[in-house]
Amino acid sequence: MNAEQPSNGVNLMELANRFGQYFIENIASISIVVVVLIGALVYQQIMHVQLGADITENESIGPTSGAGSKTVVVETFDQPDSLDAKMRAGFCKSHLGKPADLETACGRMSKHSCTATSCCVWAKMDSKESCVSGNQHGPIFKHGSSGAPKPLDFYYFENKCVGNCPNE
Repeated sequence: MNAEQPSNGVNLMELANRFGQYFIENIASISIVVVVLIGALVYQQIMHVQLGADITENESIGPTSGAGSKTVVVETFDQPDSLDAKMRAGFCKSHLGKPADLETACGRMSKHSCTATSCCVWAKMDSKESCVSGNQHGPIFKHGSSGAPKPLDFYYFENKCVGNCPNE
C-alpha cells in the first residue's frame, strides 16, 4: 500500500497548510477587521447604544422638546390575549403609588373594562354597584366619607365573583 492519500479524497494536511499560509499573508487585514469589530462593541457598551428592538412604546428619539420629537412603536406580533394583558398591566402600572388617582380612574370604567384589570374591582357596596380600586381581596377603600365601613355585598375581580354573588 502506498502511504500517500488517495487522489480522489481531501488532503487535510494540504488544506491546513494553505489556510496557514493565507492567514500569515493576510494577518494585517484580519487584525484590522478584528480591532474594528471589538472597537464597535466597546463603543456600543460605553455609549449605551440600544438597538431598535429595545425601544419601548413611550421612548422618544430625537429632541424631546415637543414639536421635533418622534415616537417609535415596536410591533411585537403577540397574540391578542397577551397584548390585552399588557395593556391592562400598563393601566395599573401607570397608577402605581397613586391610590387616589387609581380610584378615580377605576370609577370611570364600565363593568367589562373594570373586571379586565388587575387593580380594579366591580363591587356592590351600600346597595350601589360601581368600579373601584381593588385586588383579589376586594376593594381597597371600604370606608365612606363618614369613616364607617361600607357594607360589601360582592365584588368581581378579573371576572370572578366573590361574596353574595347574584345569579346571572
